[in-house]
Amino acid sequence: MSPVSTVALIGLLAAILVAVAALLVWQEAKRRPGQDAATYVIEDAVDFILPRLDSGAGLARADVKRIIEWEVYYLQGLAQPQRWRQVETVAGGHEPAVDFIRAQIAEKHGAAYSPDQIREVLVHEAGYLVSIGVVGEPVEGGAGDMSEVDEP
Repeated sequence: MSPVSTVALIGLLAAILVAVAALLVWQEAKRRPGQDAATYVIEDAVDFILPRLDSGAGLARADVKRIIEWEVYYLQGLAQPQRWRQVETVAGGHEPAVDFIRAQIAEKHGAAYSPDQIREVLVHEAGYLVSIGVVGEPVEGGAGDMSEVDEP
């Protein structure tokens, strides 16, 4: 084989290798959507909730943020002594979460919110969760009622 044909053969093989690599990258890019994973941001949740609150709710931005922060604490399982047990996660809140949030805010911050105020914030937070695409379909026989959730 002459040196020219050897160089031509190596060039052809290199071109084929580059083409195959490009094809694999293209296929992988098609399989993975360019969409970023949804991210829950407390400040964004508060911004979403505030304009949706009933005008008579009597809650300021700091109040809403405090309620959301305690709910996040509760849902992370930090509120229970046996942290290996799963916490029931219900978008829109449920009574154990409302009771925990109310007690913690009263104890740690000396503020008092009614259960209805807390529930309203949590219902609107569920609307925020829907808007960022992190709420799945209701589980059959589940504890949550998504009928009151605000759609974006």
